[in-house]
Amino acid sequence: MDSKVISLGVKISVSVVLALFLVGCSDEKVAKETQNVEPKTEVVKEVAAVAKASAAVQEKPSAQVAAPVEETVAPVAARSGQTIFQTCVSCHGINAQKAALNKSQIIQGWEAQKTSDALYGYKAGTYGGAMKGVMLGQVSKLSDEDIKMVSEYISKL
Repeated sequence: MDSKVISLGVKISVSVVLALFLVGCSDEKVAKETQNVEPKTEVVKEVAAVAKASAAVQEKPSAQVAAPVEETVAPVAARSGQTIFQTCVSCHGINAQKAALNKSQIIQGWEAQKTSDALYGYKAGTYGGAMKGVMLGQVSKLSDEDIKMVSEYISKL
């Protein structure tokens, strides 16, 4: 079963349990005082709607249920060279104008290919001096596309 459908089913189930808990939990004094009072129709309607939706999720094939779920998922922000470089700012400076921890070269203005080669070298463990270990941890998370984007971004600083 699709993980989005399972997630939706879990959310609905938790909502049903919570609604039932809230409706069922009351002080004994309040229960005695409200014995002759009709239950709040909004809560009853909401619990019935959640129960109905839960049953529908369990009965429908995942393809029919997945479409509405996908429509409600917000798109993930696109990565860019600038957003990737934000993790570099604390050591290299906002415009790549600093020698990282006074131990690296200033990378501002490096050509994209030079930056890319350095990042791949750090990733492979074949490049770098005193900051080699720190940079390995940083670049290990980067994809080839990330390296390309951040290298091009740095070349324009």
